[in-house]
Amino acid sequence: QFDEHELSDHREASETGINPYPIYAAVDKDKFSDDPSFPGTWFEFTPHEAGSPAVGAFVSTKTFGGQFEEGKLKKAGMKKSICYLQGKSP
Repeated sequence: QFDEHELSDHREASETGINPYPIYAAVDKDKFSDDPSFPGTWFEFTPHEAGSPAVGAFVSTKTFGGQFEEGKLKKAGMKKSICYLQGKSP
């Protein structure tokens, strides 16, 4: 089933306890390694933020997909559906 909900749509349901808190992850399988010192390209998505722990960069889901310059939002991006994010390769 195609889910057109956006990641931020899960915020209220998880904050009120209706649903468990969702944490999605996307891993680039071509760069994934068993070496714990290099976890490969790994992105995490929650109803509140999205980013990569490897580079220490996370942004609010409200600004995810936007263009940033020196840590400031320059251009807002289009919101992505959950299905898009689940199929996204980093």
